Amino acid sequence: MIIQFTIGNFLSFKEQSTLSLAASALKEIQVPAEDIIFSVGTAGLLLMKSAVVYGANASGKSNFIKAFEFFKWYVINSSKDIQAGERVNIESFRLNSLTAGEPSYFEAIFCDEDNQYRYGFEADNSSVHSEWLYQKANKKRAKEVELFYREKDSFDIHTKFAVGKELAGKRMVRANALLLSVAAQFNDPTAVEIMKWLNDTTIISGSNDEKIWNTATIQLDDIRMKQRIVEFSRYADLGIENIEKIDNTIVSTHTQYDDEGNEVKAVTFPFRKNESEGTIKYFSLAYPIIDALDNGKRLIIDEFDSKMHPLLTCRIITLFNSKETNPKNAQLIFTTHDTNLLSANIFRRDQIWFTQKDRYGVTELYSLAEYKVRNDASFEKDYLSGKYVLRHDLARLTRMHLVGRNHGNKTQAIAHLVAQALGERISRRKGANGTAQDGRGDVIGMALDLGGNADELGTVDGVARQRGGGHNAGDDAGGAGAQAARGILRGLFQSV
Repeated sequence: MIIQFTIGNFLSFKEQSTLSLAASALKEIQVPAEDIIFSVGTAGLLLMKSAVVYGANASGKSNFIKAFEFFKWYVINSSKDIQAGERVNIESFRLNSLTAGEPSYFEAIFCDEDNQYRYGFEADNSSVHSEWLYQKANKKRAKEVELFYREKDSFDIHTKFAVGKELAGKRMVRANALLLSVAAQFNDPTAVEIMKWLNDTTIISGSNDEKIWNTATIQLDDIRMKQRIVEFSRYADLGIENIEKIDNTIVSTHTQYDDEGNEVKAVTFPFRKNESEGTIKYFSLAYPIIDALDNGKRLIIDEFDSKMHPLLTCRIITLFNSKETNPKNAQLIFTTHDTNLLSANIFRRDQIWFTQKDRYGVTELYSLAEYKVRNDASFEKDYLSGKYVLRHDLARLTRMHLVGRNHGNKTQAIAHLVAQALGERISRRKGANGTAQDGRGDVIGMALDLGGNADELGTVDGVARQRGGGHNAGDDAGGAGAQAARGILRGLFQSV
């Protein structure tokens, strides 16, 4: 199961950004927690079955899917599909002069019933700069064990990762290959287990539509799976009675009626020629969805709603967000523009994520759980009205538009409102374990951007003092965050 995935300095993601499927302590009323949340092991780990990412065009949501896609490809293939000295197709954030030459960052935290793994690496076009793997049991008070840590060609490897230790000792790991990938080729049990986890994570984007279609057509050769796919089509009420392969061509069967509405006969059509684009996509997704639900796998889809009716998309989401149809806890992560799905009756707040790009081309990923939202609020209406826009962008906008202008009462009132909204977000950052964290990097960055004094941010539990760790700010800490943010706005006006 996916716990969280973090990327940094990749495509439009300059800073490290994390999407988490760890359930927070939210008390959502409309969505039954028992349908969406499931526990793993005996450590009290609670995970969610789905997450959705919204964002404007070019905001970076597809780049997040591309990051996961690259992560999977590189881990599986770096030992066998890349030759020594061959350049790797990895692109850092190029709109900043410093990050353009720095390595990209990837880390996944995932688990099975017994163990939790934290694996990641930093790499550029030519080499792996660092790589690490940690493991801990899914039990209370279990400690994380470092299986290996790598800095370029220097390896520190635990005896439990014996195959990897031998490979590193014999200098069999190339500069542009991952140790985990090489160890899997030599059947290290832990590495093989992680490879299986990755192979059981299906990622679907526009670039592999043909591959998904071909997989679906192959599955029609299996009589049992063919029937499941036909039933899945009937579930969507597409008017299709049967789907089969005739002379290596996929055909759909519909019923012909007379003028009195009586059934006359079955009529077949070439599927790709006569069915709609939405029906073709639904058919292509049928096998990955069935496979994920049957076996508790993971499914990641970019532009999930593309070509499909909102009600059809909603039906598929319902299959995942239900203990009846998803008893093995398959997980679904997808991007979409369909605001019909932005509903408290479908998703919890910690399942809803947004991407937003600032004026420097930087994408930030953040969750609706970071905002105080009334129980009766319309997520869709608030989203479309811009309520969930990042507040630090409002602050930057304030500075840009107010420089050299009158700093009277009206301006100060605007600054106060921006500070209060910003403070709520600073104080309510959520970590992967559902506890509040301070998001120090954002706060430090805002203090510098706005000309404020970082020391004024000490109100939020030493937030300006260091970057690591988290504080215990709860949902009622908006006042402290607002006070710190007002310090930023004071710096903003003092710097004018």
